[in-house]
Amino acid sequence: MRNKKKIMILALSMIAVFAAAITYAYFTDQSDTVTNTFTMGNVEILLDEADVLETTSTTGTTWTVPDPDERVPSITYTGIFPGAELPKDPTVHNTGSNPAYVRIKVTFTKHTELLAAIPDPKTILGTLGAGWSFVNASGNTYEFRFANVLPTGGSTNPLFTKVTIPASLDNDEMASISGFQINVIAEAIQAQGFADVTAAFTAYDAQ
Repeated sequence: MRNKKKIMILALSMIAVFAAAITYAYFTDQSDTVTNTFTMGNVEILLDEADVLETTSTTGTTWTVPDPDERVPSITYTGIFPGAELPKDPTVHNTGSNPAYVRIKVTFTKHTELLAAIPDPKTILGTLGAGWSFVNASGNTYEFRFANVLPTGGSTNPLFTKVTIPASLDNDEMASISGFQINVIAEAIQAQGFADVTAAFTAYDAQ
């Protein structure tokens, strides 16, 4: 490993599916033990979001958050329409023993269709939470980083708080993007040894 640094990483993923199911998995470098006395710490994060109640009535479908503290790893939304506002607040929690830098990658399926209907798909995510910034896009994946060190036991602000389907979309555009998914992946790396989040993820990507 470059400069013989021991870098502990963890990645989590969740999919907000607008008509299908979700996958949720993580990969982590667990602790090492050296000569009985020195134990490496660990980087561990949890990615979740507030549970959403979907209600359908004669006036249409609405989505609400009855209890923000009721957290789940994924949500499936159905019956979406132009102008729909879908609560979603992906948040990263540091549950490990090391402070960490974190980033989130948001991947859109049906990206070509989305681009035709919505020239910049990331705009449907709305205003980013404090501390988060957009870094770059590569194909259908958009990278965001949290500038601050996330302490043990700490949580980021949500990356965003809702997904808004543009009210200007017509029936053909809605049909073309039907079933698209938003795949949200959170990654973390130990904060020790890095000047800032940019240096940390430069090392992460160089592994």
